[in-house]
Amino acid sequence: KNLTPIAELIDSNILEMLPLDHYGIDLNKFISLMSEASYQLSALVATVIDMAKSTEMSQNNFSRTAFRIYKEINDNYFEDIEQSAESFVAKNKVSVAPPLNYKTLFEILKKKYNYQLDETRLDDFAELKQLRGILKYGKQPTLFLNSKLSSAQKLFIVGKELAYNHLNITKRSYIHSSLKLNTFDQLLNNYIAAYFSTALILNKKDFKKDINVFFGQGKWDENFLISLINKFDATSEMFFQRLANLASNVWGLKKYFFLRFNTFAGTEKFDLTKEVRLNINQNPGGYQTNEHYCRRWISIDVLKNIKDELNGTIRNGKMKAGIVHSKFHETEDEYISFSVAQQNILDPNIFTSVTLGFYLDEQLKKKIKFWNDSNIAFRIVNNTCETCNISDCKERVAEPTTLRKIQKSTNIENAIKQL
Repeated sequence: KNLTPIAELIDSNILEMLPLDHYGIDLNKFISLMSEASYQLSALVATVIDMAKSTEMSQNNFSRTAFRIYKEINDNYFEDIEQSAESFVAKNKVSVAPPLNYKTLFEILKKKYNYQLDETRLDDFAELKQLRGILKYGKQPTLFLNSKLSSAQKLFIVGKELAYNHLNITKRSYIHSSLKLNTFDQLLNNYIAAYFSTALILNKKDFKKDINVFFGQGKWDENFLISLINKFDATSEMFFQRLANLASNVWGLKKYFFLRFNTFAGTEKFDLTKEVRLNINQNPGGYQTNEHYCRRWISIDVLKNIKDELNGTIRNGKMKAGIVHSKFHETEDEYISFSVAQQNILDPNIFTSVTLGFYLDEQLKKKIKFWNDSNIAFRIVNNTCETCNISDCKERVAEPTTLRKIQKSTNIENAIKQL
């Protein structure tokens, strides 16, 4: 009877979602071990299966959670991809002085891999207007790009296609949309291609030099940060991702979080769509729960600022940046977080912010000279409204329901102990 959950596990697609090989676990040995498991462990397996069948643990969320942890285990830095990008540049004699031109890079796809480029055909299909690009695979692959994309977005996609070919990656999605990435291998290979692409666009030598200048300033300068993003013809997300990748290896900033939030015009709802946490205990993103993210964070501020400034108008390329010195409620942990928000180029009703928050320690004080700029706001923050006990918070948008449940349970346990 205790083997029943094991049979269900094999019949389900959970083992396909779990990237066991990437964690050095042999699938056959894993199944053999489970077959000899106790009744208690079998019950645990049955519970996991039931959870996986529920909406709380869909294949998409399961794979994305496993992938996020995989990046964190590797410090979000991959030397082999860095070296692959450098070897590609040398082999193809690419001039990486910023900004790169997507048409120049596409010539390599055309000459080496027989690619064609089509920047108009997607416009004929209303259903595809939210997709950034599609690759029609074959003897002569055709890369269809959305005509509304910025040059930075086109450059990023072309860089990813170069990565797939240069690194001989076959397990991939042919649709350039995060919505079409479900399995762990698809997520990992998409990440490798994206990492490779940003390493080309924001080459390590120039990027390191410019960030050193940025970090070396005595005052926070929003316009200087935005000018650096524009210098490389990158999106704010590409820029922050590159900084996150190199932070530990180059600057010794080993504790940070990266967050991406979306919001719609005319709403006060903010959705966490991407997160990475490196060597920190806090959970500033709420683990993509349905709870209300702390409104004191800079991620929300910059989104509100750009929505208010544009006020229904369309301003492609317009960015708003901000910074905050935060301290987590009832802890001694402090962060310097900067964030950039902009309008979605494919849907002007959507606004996105990306935030990079570095743990405030002695290493940060050595590297980021403007950390104590008196113009930087200081705030006590928390994770979500539902888990927060700050009683006089003016920014609160939801009652601390989760906290009250925990407190009620604790009170019952204490009463039982007294009894």
